[in-house]
Amino acid sequence: MNTRVVSIARQAGCAGEEVARALAEQLGFRYVDYQIIQRAAQEAGVSPETVSEAEHTPSVMTRLLEALARNPSIPVGAWADPVPLTASPLYTSTDYRRFVEQVIRDLADQGRCVIIGHAGQVILRERLDTVKVLVTGSRDFRVRRLMNGMNVDDKTALKTIERTDTERLDYYKRFYDSGWLTPCSYDLSVNTDHLNPAQAAQVVATVCSLR
Repeated sequence: MNTRVVSIARQAGCAGEEVARALAEQLGFRYVDYQIIQRAAQEAGVSPETVSEAEHTPSVMTRLLEALARNPSIPVGAWADPVPLTASPLYTSTDYRRFVEQVIRDLADQGRCVIIGHAGQVILRERLDTVKVLVTGSRDFRVRRLMNGMNVDDKTALKTIERTDTERLDYYKRFYDSGWLTPCSYDLSVNTDHLNPAQAAQVVATVCSLR
């Protein structure tokens, strides 16, 4: 098998994390998710929460801080309780994203890992040893899964789906000028409407074994 890395993107309510974990177990690979944020934060010298925010639409405060980082001439006195720059380097969301990208590339170089999320399919698109997978599903099935998993009603589940979809679309446009659900970004798309995580993982594992 020439596959050394699997990158998995998923829509909310498609059991993507479960599929990735099952796949890692079947292949004997490492499952990597939040460890990427932790390692990137360590490299940047900031908290994991700070790096994690770079993967969401920046808040007003974040945008203001980034403006300050790009233009240090802004009077510091305009800020309440400013944090000393020597203690907390001011990076932008793009800077934090570069830390994340480097961690993902390092993990891919080490091989034998299943990376979920973090735009791995874009970052590793040139690697021939990487299988890029999208775990998807229809809206009704996704709503049902979230209702059961989060113990919420259908309206709350649907709002969660719409919010996460919008955030991810914005994220890809903001960082990569790329469509999150663009078919050519993936080698394989797996619909989990009628597949449980183990079955979906087996489909991906079969594709991996053919490369």
